[in-house]
Amino acid sequence: MALTDQDKYHALMASLPLDALDRLALLHRETRQTTHLARFLASSVHAAFLFMLMTVLAFLLARTESIGRDFSWAVLILAGVLAILQCHVRAHAALFSEAPTSAAKELRVVFLYMGLAWGAGAFLVLPADSGILAVLLFTALPGLTLAFLLADTTSFTLFLVPSGLMVIGAALIRSFPYAMLEMSLILILQWGLFTGAVMRKREPDPTFFPKG
Repeated sequence: MALTDQDKYHALMASLPLDALDRLALLHRETRQTTHLARFLASSVHAAFLFMLMTVLAFLLARTESIGRDFSWAVLILAGVLAILQCHVRAHAALFSEAPTSAAKELRVVFLYMGLAWGAGAFLVLPADSGILAVLLFTALPGLTLAFLLADTTSFTLFLVPSGLMVIGAALIRSFPYAMLEMSLILILQWGLFTGAVMRKREPDPTFFPKG
């Protein structure tokens, strides 16, 4: 009786030694890590340039009169953009090395910083009499951009949480006219963005796979 393809596969796997199977699983995991990091690197560079554009747009919408605060926030964002680009250059060397996970972690720390830097703009750039639409645009624009662009759900979350919390903090501390309503809408918006990003990227993150 002729063997089916499935029978042949099981026969082949049974004939392989255990160390060869372990090595095959390790190579598969490393390939997934390298592929994930390559996609992450490409999307992070695009995000860096979009941050610059969104910062300029925020200045135009806010129309603040404090040059010192504008400059301070611009420096914070520029520092984050340069850090992303620097990580991108260094991480390229890690694509085919033994430390792709380390490169991904460095980029995630940078996106955590970007979340804090962007949230600081709510204290430095947004006027105290900002309307609901201005506050929501300030919060939603980078979140929506990264949700569709950034190929790493962890980095997206590390940006989303501190940026949203800082905008909420600014609305409460600086007594924005609709602070409580803005807080509720921001929380709903962030939950929706997070859920959408997770559903869109259901593939497990290979950098968290346990090593054999």
